[in-house]
Amino acid sequence: MPLIRLIDRRLEETMIVLCCTIMVVGLSFTAIVRYFLSGTPLGAMTHMAEELSVFAFVFLLYFGSVLAARENGHFRVSAHLDMVPARLRHLRFLVGDLLWLGFCIFATWQGVKLVQITMRSSEPSMSLNIPMQFIYAIIPVAFALTAFRIVQRYALGRHRDEDAFGLVEGGGE
Repeated sequence: MPLIRLIDRRLEETMIVLCCTIMVVGLSFTAIVRYFLSGTPLGAMTHMAEELSVFAFVFLLYFGSVLAARENGHFRVSAHLDMVPARLRHLRFLVGDLLWLGFCIFATWQGVKLVQITMRSSEPSMSLNIPMQFIYAIIPVAFALTAFRIVQRYALGRHRDEDAFGLVEGGGE
């Protein structure tokens, strides 16, 4: 159970830090080699470092989105929802969250189809020759995690708590 709790609390942050580290190291390596070591055998590796940095950036964005869903940190236009009667105010974001959940489920399904198609064609990445199904797998994984985090927020009663910045939803409460 402690491992599951650790994964639940730190998965997104860990993946973001890992992806950011890979991206910074890869781009730093590329810059140093291009400006100072361009004639060396390391010059051939800059394309691989760039591609790895791009993949890390894409993964970072997806995990950042999942983290924002977990922490209730996505932007919302909610001024019009402050007019909802007080007894229904705890449900004011429910419709939007249900639509968002539906979109996440749809994107997960389409992402799985994309990964399946890519598995049949065995398309490798340009420089690293990584099978692209491993890169495209972030799409269904991230959207499934986002859907899980949306449901988890409601199950834990955190859908009406403070957002990631410590601000109360709606601002007028």
